[in-house]
Amino acid sequence: MNVPRTPALVVLVALAVGAVLFAADPAPRGIGVELPTAAAEVSTSGTSGDLWFCLGPTADLDGVAERVVTLVSYSSGDTEGRVTVADDTGRVVERSVMVAAGSHLDVRPGRYVPEATWAGVTVEVPGGRVIVEDAIVGGETNGGLDRGACITTTSASWQVPWATTSRPGNRAVLLLYNPFRAPAVADLRFIGDIGRRETLDSQGIVVSGRSVSVFDLTERIADSAVVSATVDVRVGQLVVARLQIADGTGPTGLRGLDLAYGVPRASPRLFLPGASGESGASLVVLNPGDAYVEAEVVVLPEDPSVFVEPRRVVLRGRQRQVVEFERGLARSIGSYGLEVHSLDGQPLAASLVDRTITKRSIENSELEIDSGLATRPATDVGATRWRFRLIGDPTFLQVLDVANPATATISRLRFESLSGEPIDWLPGEVEIQPASQVRFVVPNEADVTIDLDSDVAVVAGLYGTASNASTWIDGVVIAGTASRLGS
Repeated sequence: MNVPRTPALVVLVALAVGAVLFAADPAPRGIGVELPTAAAEVSTSGTSGDLWFCLGPTADLDGVAERVVTLVSYSSGDTEGRVTVADDTGRVVERSVMVAAGSHLDVRPGRYVPEATWAGVTVEVPGGRVIVEDAIVGGETNGGLDRGACITTTSASWQVPWATTSRPGNRAVLLLYNPFRAPAVADLRFIGDIGRRETLDSQGIVVSGRSVSVFDLTERIADSAVVSATVDVRVGQLVVARLQIADGTGPTGLRGLDLAYGVPRASPRLFLPGASGESGASLVVLNPGDAYVEAEVVVLPEDPSVFVEPRRVVLRGRQRQVVEFERGLARSIGSYGLEVHSLDGQPLAASLVDRTITKRSIENSELEIDSGLATRPATDVGATRWRFRLIGDPTFLQVLDVANPATATISRLRFESLSGEPIDWLPGEVEIQPASQVRFVVPNEADVTIDLDSDVAVVAGLYGTASNASTWIDGVVIAGTASRLGS
């Protein structure tokens, strides 16, 4: 009689323990795993380590001139680490590295895996105090630049709100990186102009341990103005990114290169600091679930007395919608950020698409031509401490945007350089009103690492543009200071 009862008792005990564990987490559980951290965090105490993940092409891919992964040390002593490079053919190469105190080390993934066109890079830093950055430079045809920190996040659920496969001149690729030794299994779903698409060969995808899987969206969903994708991982955890290359010949006129990591968790409340607005911007809102969702897109202006009518968004299950912002909006209200919030508590994902447009004279006619492409995923995580590394470049114009998502609390910001030198172009302290943001213009010659400290959680990022490129650079959060923004 006791034999058949034993499994039942085990199940009851497991259910009781599970109930206690879930009751201790009051946060809304949306699609995917709950992540208590930001996408990129760095440990600064010296007592804990970091694991960084970088995903993208190599210089052997057509349309890419160079890719460099840089380890930047903020330690007073030499730092040991390990770099693992895995490609899409199954090759894995490991190397021990040493980064000198206060210096940096460049790693070119293509040299580790010759003739590979795609590479995932894992950087293990047992002592922390190192930020890992990735820079990708486009080729002569498309131009473009993408630069920023790698991520320290893996997830079992990823959303990619935007890509385009409009012909000709556009190529979009979805990348899945498994940095762990055990294989992962994932289901892929795509949403194009004519709706949701699923095929047998996109279900139950096995991503071998320490490998990269590549899905060419241009072939799978051809000639679609907007393509969205969701990746649900049945077994394991992945890193997901999307690479977009455009040469300007397509119907959208897009030109440039953009690598964007997916959204590792959908949420009912999302934020984006610093929409450029000068050349027009598009916000793609994706409903990755099956339930009907009503949402609003709210503009967060620098002047809190300015009111802009919210945009209403209605989405069926597995549907996305594009919200356009006119080019003159930034000139009329100043810099602004964006908030996306669900009116019924359903989780969403969103991505902002910015186009840098320049005027050129061709055969005595003045034409507007896209000279840059950048996208930025919305986030539901803020932090009280951020770090930014600014690289002086006279051809690259940058602005630093900081948004205060709180609805009733003033945020007080403080800036300081890690070198201890004064920062002439930044105030020592500044206040941001609730549901507002501020923008600071970065001098071209600025070559400094700054820490941002706030008394409430804020969202911050850099936007940079040059004659043939534009990029958004999200800040790196100091470990232990991130928090989920209120729903």
